[in-house]
Amino acid sequence: MFGTADLSAELVGDSETHVLQPLLDRCEDYHQLVYGRPALPDQARNIPSERPPGLAPGQAHLIALRDAQGGLAGVLEALRDFPAQGEWYIGLLLLAPEARGQGRGEAVLSAYEAHVRAHGGRLLRLAVVEHNTAGRRFWERVGFQPEQWVGPIEHGLKRNRVLKMTKALD
Repeated sequence: MFGTADLSAELVGDSETHVLQPLLDRCEDYHQLVYGRPALPDQARNIPSERPPGLAPGQAHLIALRDAQGGLAGVLEALRDFPAQGEWYIGLLLLAPEARGQGRGEAVLSAYEAHVRAHGGRLLRLAVVEHNTAGRRFWERVGFQPEQWVGPIEHGLKRNRVLKMTKALD
């Protein structure tokens, strides 16, 4: 799909989401922050069932981010043309703890933005949990603008307000 200097992006089919479970397990900090608990043993298998209803085939993208040795360094989940034509929604961009703080998140996002533009995308959307201050700083640093607060919304054992954010793609 796309790549960065040291990561490649590979589509993961809905029947193969289990390959992401070790990454989700390693990202306990994220799961504690958002859900108030570690990743569930079947968290990766549940990803397709957590998407909005009524998506067309191929509208949801689950992308494994692999390092040069083929190891799983991150995951990106997004929806094409959601909620409207030309708008793409990033549901999750999560890097393994050992892959963070090295500019990889920005590199992945930049490469993904080029991919989105090449496929008719004009706007990216996402939502960040209120207590994820590092995540919010990241999204603001890469050009996302706050749109509105919603919630609280149930996430696992927690109820979180989330900030909807957008970024226009030139």
